[in-house]
Amino acid sequence: MTKKEDDVSSVSSCTSLNAENYSQLLQAFKETHEEANRLTLLNNRLKGLNKWLENRVKALEEELENSKTDFENLEMLYKNSYCKCDSLVCENCESLEKKVHYLVKTVDKLSKGKSNF
Repeated sequence: MTKKEDDVSSVSSCTSLNAENYSQLLQAFKETHEEANRLTLLNNRLKGLNKWLENRVKALEEELENSKTDFENLEMLYKNSYCKCDSLVCENCESLEKKVHYLVKTVDKLSKGKSNF
């Protein structure tokens, strides 16, 4: 073989290698690009979910604080209006316990009558 024939064969082999490498690189790029697009969409969805959850947590924290305040207000109202005495035993407690016991018996009788009916 002459030098000119070697040059032509080496150029054609380099061209075929470059074409193969290019097609492999192009395929790898396309796959990577598709995966990146899929991950971008997934990331955007998760960001939206995260933002919604953060807002929900804030709303629940506010609701909890409001409930605590309401509970404290009701507790103070109860202490001020129902039990004027210093001791833990209230004057009305005994009569209220009797009423509760009577109501429980009445509900129990009605429940038994309903089940027998």
